[in-house]
Amino acid sequence: MRISSDFPHSVSDTYTATREQIILPDNMSYLIRRDDYPNPICIWNYHPEWEIHYISDAAGFAYVGDYVGPFKPGHLVLTGTNLPHNWITPGAPSLPGRDLVLQFDADTLMQARAICPELDVLHRLKPMSRRGIEILGSEAIDIGEMIVELNSRKGSVGLGLFLEILNAIEAAPRKRALATEHFISLYGELSDKRHRRIDQAIQILQSRPDTQMHEVAETVGLDPSAFSRAFRRLTGMTFSTYIRSVRVWRARTLLAETEMPITDICFEAGFNNLSNFNRYFRMETGLTPRDYRTASRIRNKSIVPSPEIRTK
Repeated sequence: MRISSDFPHSVSDTYTATREQIILPDNMSYLIRRDDYPNPICIWNYHPEWEIHYISDAAGFAYVGDYVGPFKPGHLVLTGTNLPHNWITPGAPSLPGRDLVLQFDADTLMQARAICPELDVLHRLKPMSRRGIEILGSEAIDIGEMIVELNSRKGSVGLGLFLEILNAIEAAPRKRALATEHFISLYGELSDKRHRRIDQAIQILQSRPDTQMHEVAETVGLDPSAFSRAFRRLTGMTFSTYIRSVRVWRARTLLAETEMPITDICFEAGFNNLSNFNRYFRMETGLTPRDYRTASRIRNKSIVPSPEIRTK
């Protein structure tokens, strides 16, 4: 089933898709989570990371690129870099834990195949991932159960299972590409350069949160007004909202993990005065910086290893 001319997410307005910001956990190759439906992030979105999306017990409609079609329990799809997607269950008031979502930076992992040859499976999956891959038949449920198991594991103990999931997707005898080649070629031609520029801007802001908008715009080769429009279109938020969140995130890390004075943290995080820092920090977290530091220390003291796993 293909999207008709009156479907809202045609190539001409695909830029209305929101860029989901994905932050992988420290020392992890992937992010896995279970999402309720409806959910603020369950929207027409895209991101550079690949995503494996499993829905075990619900039905609705899947939107991947220019594809739209029904899904039923046991639905499993892999989407590649910057491929817009969404899953809708019409009329459902609430479906707790409807979606299991596994996200990872495939491009970075592919660069590591020299030291981990098992990651070569990503190179083999990449051509189909551009269009989105739906796994069909009982294999989708089998792989879905592996994803459920991965979600129950913590830390690096899940890496082997993560690789098993990728290999199982490649080996599945019944799978199909979803978006058309026409959509991918046209969408890529229209959007790839803008995506790269905004992704570069985001990397700059995350590493140097004190950078001003005109400096970022100049670095990525856009004038400030064009950059501001493109940034909002591709991330779903204004530059000022995004950079404020990045700066607060940086401040939270410094408050929790260092003894740096709060005044120094204010400027290190990119704020230009203490009053703005305190106001925006409280808007984002509901706490003052001092209260946040205190709460972080209480939390850290409460995390005590159980006797059987304490270091002897």
